[in-house]
Amino acid sequence: MKRFWMVWPVLMFAVGWATPQGIEDDPSMQVDRETSRTAIYLGDVFEYKVSVLHSNEFAFVTEELADRLVVRPFELLNFQIEETDLGEETLMEMVLELVCYEDPGLLEIPSFDLFYYPREALSEGAGARQQDVPARAITIPAHRIQLQSTLLGEGDQLRDTTFLLSFPRSELILPTLSGVVLLVFLAGFCVVAIRYAIQLRQVEGIADHVRLQEAALESIREMQQKSTAQEQDSSLYMELSKLVRQYLYSIYGFFSPALTPEESRDELKAKTSGGDFAERVEDLLAVCDRTYFDPGMAPRPDFSDVCQQAENLVKSTPFEA
Repeated sequence: MKRFWMVWPVLMFAVGWATPQGIEDDPSMQVDRETSRTAIYLGDVFEYKVSVLHSNEFAFVTEELADRLVVRPFELLNFQIEETDLGEETLMEMVLELVCYEDPGLLEIPSFDLFYYPREALSEGAGARQQDVPARAITIPAHRIQLQSTLLGEGDQLRDTTFLLSFPRSELILPTLSGVVLLVFLAGFCVVAIRYAIQLRQVEGIADHVRLQEAALESIREMQQKSTAQEQDSSLYMELSKLVRQYLYSIYGFFSPALTPEESRDELKAKTSGGDFAERVEDLLAVCDRTYFDPGMAPRPDFSDVCQQAENLVKSTPFEA
């Protein structure tokens, strides 16, 4: 029995020495884990972020780390790693982009190891090599995430039949009456606004007609003064005819310069209630056309009288369309 107690420590030491060096979790390192979602559905892509805050005394082995990661039952779509120098410490952040196509339930992102070396051990002596320095490791624990199903379970309903708010129908009377009054008020306001817009447009139209009338009268007077200062020729009658035709086009909108006196008369009868005005326009245009195209006609009408006839015609223009 005494021999057994003497051999037991030796066996324990031998077993401990013969066992491969396991993973060492350095308490000076801080490990944080987080996922972009607390629960996922089939085919959802999410991010799993692992942050390790460690002293600058250590250096992690990050080469080919993505090839060594085993994340089943998840699939690794993308892997990014970034190290940030914080003075005496370094923050290493790894972002894994994962997706899962397994059956719904509570799943685990598997744990994995991160290997590192003391920087001093690597820098001691000129012949020190990385393979001669024993590697250390820190274990990133597994992380749980719920994979939910898109199918309805027993007792599940697409719509909840519970009333969110219940109240007697009598309380709807006041809101309903208020809505009706508001609609009536808005309708009345729209009617008044439309009538005002129509009246304003009519006033603007009349003002435009007055300006066109004054401009035409001024042009006729200038032509009349020009005829008294020089010998009258047939071109003055054509200018007067063009002026009257352009005035009719501006007022009534039909292209009078391209119409004969008879066609202009018919258009004016369709656009105005006064047939006498249309007949007077026809007579004036016919006189101007005959005088211009037949300069040798006798007796030749006096241009001042024709201008006075055009002036009276413009002054008596009916503006209704």
